[in-house]
Amino acid sequence: METLRKGRKYEGLPASSAVAMAVMEQSGVRALIDSLVKHDDQRKLSPGMAVKAMIGPIFDSRKKMPLTGIRHFFNTAPTDLLFGKGVERESLNDNALARNLDSLFDTGLEGMFWECSKMIKRKFGFDSKIRHMDSTNYSVWAVPPDDGTGGALPAFSGHAKDRRNDLLQYSAATLTDGDRILEYCKAYSGNTADSVMNAYTLEFLRTCIDPAENTVIADCKLVNNDLIATMQGMGIGFVSKVPSSFSEKIRDKVIAEALTAGMTVSSIEGYRTFDKDLDTTECGKLRFIVYRSPKGAGKAMEYLERQGERDAKKRFGVFTTKEFACETDAQAMFEDVMRTHKDSAYTVTGRTVRNEENVRRETRGRPPKGSETPEKKISWKIDVTMKFDKEKASELADAHALSVIVTDLPCASEDAENVRHGATTDTVLRLYLDQYKVEHTYRLMKSGMGVDSVYVRTPSRANALLFVVAIATLVSSILDALLRRNRKGRRRTVNQVCGDIQNAILEYHRGMDALSVLGTEETEDAVFSYLDAIGMDPSLLFEIFDG
Repeated sequence: METLRKGRKYEGLPASSAVAMAVMEQSGVRALIDSLVKHDDQRKLSPGMAVKAMIGPIFDSRKKMPLTGIRHFFNTAPTDLLFGKGVERESLNDNALARNLDSLFDTGLEGMFWECSKMIKRKFGFDSKIRHMDSTNYSVWAVPPDDGTGGALPAFSGHAKDRRNDLLQYSAATLTDGDRILEYCKAYSGNTADSVMNAYTLEFLRTCIDPAENTVIADCKLVNNDLIATMQGMGIGFVSKVPSSFSEKIRDKVIAEALTAGMTVSSIEGYRTFDKDLDTTECGKLRFIVYRSPKGAGKAMEYLERQGERDAKKRFGVFTTKEFACETDAQAMFEDVMRTHKDSAYTVTGRTVRNEENVRRETRGRPPKGSETPEKKISWKIDVTMKFDKEKASELADAHALSVIVTDLPCASEDAENVRHGATTDTVLRLYLDQYKVEHTYRLMKSGMGVDSVYVRTPSRANALLFVVAIATLVSSILDALLRRNRKGRRRTVNQVCGDIQNAILEYHRGMDALSVLGTEETEDAVFSYLDAIGMDPSLLFEIFDG
């Protein structure tokens, strides 16, 4: 083996990061941020360029890092061409990035993000009138702030979705459109109620869109009298799941009607539906749709067996140790508990058992000859038997397997061009079922760039950092939308594609002002296949070096 020698030097960065940064640059988002954020023109690193620098590592799954590590990611990159004349690797230090986070926060994060989303959607031809509203929380290593200045404050929520209740939490309210593109993101304290976040989100929408042409989809936390009144006042459409307590348990009423009247076979494979308008206590007449999914009955059976056993053991567990002085008391208590045992797939029986034992003598030793027979102590217990009744469970599953959604979209035999003006039962159901698809927007927001391991001292910077992660999520969601729209055959997500191409390096040849792909033949093919799938001309990648 020859002596180890130094290899040639190169300038470049991972292809996955390069493509994401190119999309941000070519869509105009970077320039828009710079135009909206007031900053000193003499600053080497502008706010838009700082955001661009921070999203680069997010698209390389090998290098999740806090702010202090950003400059190391660009060790081999031509930073002067990426981020502007005079910008060196050391210009990407954490102090420079933090100052730009302050400038971003001072501008107003929610409005600026909305404008960025609107621009990138317009650039790539997306214009959905559907808005999926949801929220999540994420953990941060943080010092609890002393006061309420400087943005939303982290707090101990007690119900962290990542189960890190030992860490401070932020909540994030989001809007994702019908093409699954992130439109809105706002940070809140981790203990903020969903109803509060929903109310602020609706108020924000009132100023940005034409409510009469738009529809909001959300989970059951959107359905309460105040929020429905707000939406009715706005004139915006909505679709949501019905909570069990809404309008004097109207959910139970409409399910009973569906079971009595029978349900219709849906055009959605395996589903059945029942659609009816009903008067609510405070929100007027609304449209309720009962549906049964193909997996609903099976899931309901599993739930009834699993949860029913837990409930029954908790309810009747007292009888394993409790003793009674008389049989009547034992039977009376068992009957009282049985009255609470309703809607269970477990059949419970109780048998009274008489226990008899000698009362211990006060003195030790063998009793004297001719002494009286030892006194007997009589007590009673209940021997409880529990058995899962499959037949009864099947009957209960019919009701448990049903879900109910509520909407104000007008019922129609055919869909209007905009569902706000008329939608069939199946279309409303599809809109609601699509709600789960927006969950992918949280994956990057919660794990990207190590946001969960950043040690935060300034809430305003923590809020601005969420804006940066949201911009990365916006780029990711627009790329996903382009892949769905343009790619033929088996579809792959952005995360999957980034994994394929992150080992390829886009190398910049400064003397020739040219780019090449450095990697195996397989990774090179993956890069060009990706560019083709998102409809990007490879020659446009040169523009990312047009700082």
